[in-house]
Amino acid sequence: MPPASTFPSSDATVSASPEMRFRALFEQAPVSIQILAPGGRTMHVNQAWEDLWQIREGSALKAHVLSAAYNVLEDPQLIETGIVADLRRAFAGESVAVPAIRYDVAALGGAGPARWVTARAHPIKDGQGNILEVMLMHEDITERVEAEQALRNREARFRSLVMATSHMVWTTTPDGRVVEDSPSWRAFTGQRYDEWKEYGWLNALHPDDRDATAALWNQCVATRAVFETRYRIRRVDGDYRWVAVKGVPIADAGGAVREWIGANADIHEMVEQDRRKDEFLAMLAHELRNPLAPISAAADVLRSGSAGAESIRRASDVIARQVRHMTSLVDDLLDVSRVTRGLIRLDRVPVDVAAMLANAVEQARPLIVARDHAFAIEGDAADARVIGDPNRLVQVVVNLLNNAAKYTPRGGRITLAIDRTATALTVSVRDNGIGLDNQLLPHVFDLFTQAERSPDRAQGGLGIGLALVRNIVALHGGQVTAHSDGLGLGSAFTVTLTTDDTGGVAGS
Repeated sequence: MPPASTFPSSDATVSASPEMRFRALFEQAPVSIQILAPGGRTMHVNQAWEDLWQIREGSALKAHVLSAAYNVLEDPQLIETGIVADLRRAFAGESVAVPAIRYDVAALGGAGPARWVTARAHPIKDGQGNILEVMLMHEDITERVEAEQALRNREARFRSLVMATSHMVWTTTPDGRVVEDSPSWRAFTGQRYDEWKEYGWLNALHPDDRDATAALWNQCVATRAVFETRYRIRRVDGDYRWVAVKGVPIADAGGAVREWIGANADIHEMVEQDRRKDEFLAMLAHELRNPLAPISAAADVLRSGSAGAESIRRASDVIARQVRHMTSLVDDLLDVSRVTRGLIRLDRVPVDVAAMLANAVEQARPLIVARDHAFAIEGDAADARVIGDPNRLVQVVVNLLNNAAKYTPRGGRITLAIDRTATALTVSVRDNGIGLDNQLLPHVFDLFTQAERSPDRAQGGLGIGLALVRNIVALHGGQVTAHSDGLGLGSAFTVTLTTDDTGGVAGS
């Protein structure tokens, strides 16, 4: 019998060779691996490599990559991106981290998508240190790169939006301090970054608004509530402007406040228009209330039954006069409503300018006479024709004449001037009255603005006549301008209409 030792034990196992273990690890590794010969030729690739580049076993492209026809050191994409220099360091014996590149297999004839990868090139050496192979391991970072690019794109869009908007956009730390610069804030306020950082922005606020704003801001930061308010802020030219501000806390994944983001919008014109509307409503109530006292007194006279004929006549005159005044106020209100809603419609007919002006002067003369003004007409409107609405054009001139009469001190001088050229006709109303200051002049035709400069409330009116004038003239295709050399130096309002090809004056 043979010795027992020559028989295999019942629990004996056959050990895998190192080569078998490496082969199994190589094939099952989740990382793309490409084995390169010292000259740069690809010797082996694993399954993860095929999945990464979508180059499959049995395909012509894989056969090409594994053939002598393809060499990584001669790959145009790797040369252009500078990766070949890193690979040569690995072939020289250094383990090299290869930077991220975007590689497109379509350049090799593949159908797979381009991928962003980083890699490590590690030399495999024998016992004497000779380079046998280089192991090239790829990490697919496409999703990370695309996410970072998307984030950069969003940030770029945000920056573009900030630059394009008229708002002041700002951010603060979770505890409410300004640490990042805001070009839009600096542009509006003129503050340097070192002046507005931390809590320096409060210095740009109107002194009357600082304490309340700071208290509200600190409260919102402490409670993580939306910061929403209005305050006045000093513009770079020194003027204070009303702004609306809203700041919101931005939470991180854990729910903590990461930062605050906010924006300020210039609402000065809206606030001023609201103020003017409030003043207008107060003036309207005053104007409508004024006639009630004389009407009531006249009614008492009529109701007494003992008044004589003369007292009855005077009472009737008072009632008629005050009713006409109230009717005029209501008509002005209705006209404003029609203008703001675009409901004014013109009757477009040939209008005799001379007759139209005579009608306007007749309507305005009682106020001019009552104020003891000297009145003159300059120029000649004979044969001039305007295509437009005769009643509305009379309204324009009456408003300008009444405006001059009201805002010129008693005994003043008013001139109605007509000028004709081959292409235009102008009608100007000039006075030597209270004039207009430079700040009011650009806004004199805005609704409710005229009420602010009324020096003589006894004259009545709602201060909306010039707004009506501008709109009616615009509907006729013309324009109206105002001029004044300053307060106390009188005013001039000029209506211009263009002449048509037939020699008349055309509306729109």
